[in-house]
Amino acid sequence: MARSKPLDPEYSSRWVPSDFFRTFCWKEVFPTPQPVELELGAGDGSFLVQYASAHPQVNFFAVERLLGRVRKMDRKSHKAGCCNIRLLRVEASYLLNHLIPEASLQAIHLYFPDPWPKKKHHKNRLVNDHFANACHRLLATAGCVYLRTDHGDYFEQMEEVFAHKKGFEQTPTPAKLLAFKTDFEAHFNQRGIETQHACYLKKASSNMP
Repeated sequence: MARSKPLDPEYSSRWVPSDFFRTFCWKEVFPTPQPVELELGAGDGSFLVQYASAHPQVNFFAVERLLGRVRKMDRKSHKAGCCNIRLLRVEASYLLNHLIPEASLQAIHLYFPDPWPKKKHHKNRLVNDHFANACHRLLATAGCVYLRTDHGDYFEQMEEVFAHKKGFEQTPTPAKLLAFKTDFEAHFNQRGIETQHACYLKKASSNMP
């Protein structure tokens, strides 16, 4: 089977910082200064490319750990003609802890993260107290964390984590946002598997925890 040819760098959405030990400057990442939204673990880019295409007035930064997925997202982004997407292969936890400027994000999207179903592996779940604190630090006032999962136990953990954070307020997820599906979500819907979602808004003049 023939392999896909790499995109010409001139047309690629992939971005690599000159220094992985320095906080990003969004002006260096995106040519057009616009609000920035982040997707963690963007998979094959199904949600990302659809949503970015429908919102050209917003810049979208997406990260994935697997190189193959980053390449697939890059091809989709190029095919859709999206100029407001940048992709980076990096661990989500490192990105949140070291690379994103404080109070610089309009939204953080985390959809269908690894549920680590075995109890002894729950410590590996991304959504925990530290994650919520990082989101609060990186979001601008009135910015939102959007979560989705098909795993009931993990969803309960997500709700419990954010319920204890005074700096966040739970609000309904916009119906327009829910219309954009990830590849996992479309697969679950076809099989009749229930999925759950939540939205947490960063309050004004709030301190954490």
